[in-house]
Amino acid sequence: MFNVIAIIAAATSLGSSLQEPADWRQVDDGADFYTALDITSISGPPTARRARGVGVSAELDGFPGYMILDVVFDCEARTIGADRAAFFALDGTLIEEVEGPAEATPVSEEEGTLVAANAVCDGQMPSGPSFTSAQAYARSIRALAGS
Repeated sequence: MFNVIAIIAAATSLGSSLQEPADWRQVDDGADFYTALDITSISGPPTARRARGVGVSAELDGFPGYMILDVVFDCEARTIGADRAAFFALDGTLIEEVEGPAEATPVSEEEGTLVAANAVCDGQMPSGPSFTSAQAYARSIRALAGS
């Protein structure tokens, strides 16, 4: 799971362009949170590789929508941080934008960031279904959670 608290606490505003179609692939399915990356958004040099991520609560009483993050990986230092975050209702309505940036934290399997780092830094794309939007991904996760 992305270090959600640190990333949310320190993010900047996102534009509506984040709702455009893309290729979202799941990179973590932790007990509390599901995370996917838009693999078409990966760009930048190894010390500041960027990608868009979406997070969805797996808890029935958790946040019922989803959040989109602009994440930044330092592939050489193996850290992850975020520049921006936006929260959306499941219907795609923007709820809130949060400003930052977040302090970078080490990539780790325990925090659920290793698969994302491997995709962004090493080109190891996750297998599994592809979603054309963060909203479609979020709806599939919420359906699995029974909400």
